[in-house]
Amino acid sequence: MARPVQRRTVTFVQKAYSLDPYERVDSIGGINSDKSRWRLSQQAAIAAIEAGQEEFFIAASDRVVKVVVTSHAGQKYLKTDSEGPGRDSLMNLPSS
Repeated sequence: MARPVQRRTVTFVQKAYSLDPYERVDSIGGINSDKSRWRLSQQAAIAAIEAGQEEFFIAASDRVVKVVVTSHAGQKYLKTDSEGPGRDSLMNLPSS
């Protein structure tokens, strides 16, 4: 039997010290329903998304936006599915 997908809301992002736009996320995190905090490295979040185990979302303005995995020059990274040129909803979250 397949394990159900866990859906989590991302409320903060730990930024990496990199000028490369594809290496700027170190980890993402949020708060569970029991008020405990969770955190995953970017690599662990990518693996969980690709395995179909977890989905991540952020509250952006007046809507909920999904966090997705994308790649550039063979390097995978996280971004929101609504990001376009000049938009960076994930990186606008507060740091942990």
